[in-house]
Amino acid sequence: MVHVVNRLASSLSGLHAHMSMPAMEGRQCEEDQQEETLQIQLQNLQRQEEEKPISNPVEAEDQDNKSFQKEECLGRDLHEVEEILGYNFENKSLLEQAFTHSSFSGDCNSYERLEYVGDAVLNLLFTKEHYFLYPDLPPGPLTRLRAANVDTEKLARTAIKHGLHRYLRHKKPLLMEQIQEFTVGISQYPLHSNGLIDAPKALADIVESSIGAVFIDSNSSMDTVWTVFKRLLEPIINPTTIGRHPVTELYELCQKRNMKVKFVDLWKEVMAFEVLVNDRQVGRGEYSLKKEIAHNRAAKNALENMGRILGDNYKDHIVEDR
Repeated sequence: MVHVVNRLASSLSGLHAHMSMPAMEGRQCEEDQQEETLQIQLQNLQRQEEEKPISNPVEAEDQDNKSFQKEECLGRDLHEVEEILGYNFENKSLLEQAFTHSSFSGDCNSYERLEYVGDAVLNLLFTKEHYFLYPDLPPGPLTRLRAANVDTEKLARTAIKHGLHRYLRHKKPLLMEQIQEFTVGISQYPLHSNGLIDAPKALADIVESSIGAVFIDSNSSMDTVWTVFKRLLEPIINPTTIGRHPVTELYELCQKRNMKVKFVDLWKEVMAFEVLVNDRQVGRGEYSLKKEIAHNRAAKNALENMGRILGDNYKDHIVEDR
């Protein structure tokens, strides 16, 4: 609209210049009418421009403001992330990208590609670390040990412990509530819950994307990445501290004691699972947001209740290991 107003004002100026020249009386009258019309249009447009509400501030901002926003996004907050990581980025846009969720609308790409890189780098780093640290450990236990240190819950704990979640840019309405629930949950399990609490994937994602960002920024230096993140990933789970998944533990226990275990899926009805051992209910688990968590909690509850509910029958089914 500003351009329209300027054009009208220019037309008026040209008309005044033309009227200063000698002209016939009829032509003078016609030009007077044109001037009056242009004046009315100009006044109306100027009034509309003054009264026009700014309904969308983003559209009202010019290129200079966009540049300022971009610079601000790369400023103080990301400098704080660098302090947490103990690493200064040559390419600051990598760090910005590492903390941008795909739901966030902006000029920056999401962290998905960096997360992909970070996931591969982290797995390789733990593979190398465990291979040399535990020379007598077979591949099976090595695989379980690596998985425990790189799974969603373990990495999400890292994000919470160091406050990295505060810098995640997103537009997911429920994420903050999920983070709060997770923060309360991990207080009950100092090292790992082994599938009993729901870890928001976005928290693990930003740890992996940060690893990917450091890897790319450091010219693919694995040593640099391990130096930066080994401290952040503490406490690292080792063969002594690794826990057992409750479902696996329940099946192994029942197999050793020659007992039949069955999970009853009540998810569609009441968001729950029940556990039957030798046709007697010994456990129940509920969780409304994720079926897997309810399943795991039912197994955990069964392990806690088997001795009390089955009593002597539980003892009678013990078989000797051969």
